[in-house]
Amino acid sequence: MKAVIFGASGLIGDGFLRESLRAPDVTEVVAVVRTPLTLTHPKLRQVQHDDFLDLTPIADRLAGADACFWGLGVSSVGMDPQDYERITYGYTTAAVHTLAAINPNLTFVYVSGGGTDSTEQGRSRWARVKGRTENAVITAFPHGYALRPGAVRSSYGARSKTPAYRWGSVIATPIIPLLRLLRLSPLLVTSTAQLGHVALHLARHGSSRHVLENRDIVTLAAAARPKAPEHVRRTP
Repeated sequence: MKAVIFGASGLIGDGFLRESLRAPDVTEVVAVVRTPLTLTHPKLRQVQHDDFLDLTPIADRLAGADACFWGLGVSSVGMDPQDYERITYGYTTAAVHTLAAINPNLTFVYVSGGGTDSTEQGRSRWARVKGRTENAVITAFPHGYALRPGAVRSSYGARSKTPAYRWGSVIATPIIPLLRLLRLSPLLVTSTAQLGHVALHLARHGSSRHVLENRDIVTLAAAARPKAPEHVRRTP
């Protein structure tokens, strides 16, 4: 399997990247990045690109892709609405159009978020934009999926580049044990490794459900968790 990952330098993309590199059936991982990653692995190919609204110049590097895991995203907090839509919807659909032309049967896994509005009619702008993006992915690919995690904790120490997400992580960390005690954790919390497990499971086996909420992610991840890791190292 050849997997393409967007947002590999971020919190969620880091989970996609590391779990893909660990997976024996993934033969090549293409990380589309603006800045080189400080991660090395025999399977990893890094493609530097600046204009995420136009992927035509790198389409040949994406050829042969079987799956795309989309972890690129920003918080709408304090962001100009047009910029938020350009990044959330524009970047994602640019990749959708390019990859659909390369392989219409590709598996595209888009990380959305809890509370996303798939009707695109609600009051919350960010929820409508994410809902519109989810719908574009699912419409373009028979194997298009949207993951809606709640709070996401890092499995490998990666930190989100988005300040709002970093603060959210700081606030959430102390209460996660309480959520587990109250058996609320599967409803509200997932990890970057679990997201990676689920993305790979969907690429291998698909699902009749195209939108997975946090509880679905946690349940599916438990069944899809790999048995043994593969060595991954960082450059000095």
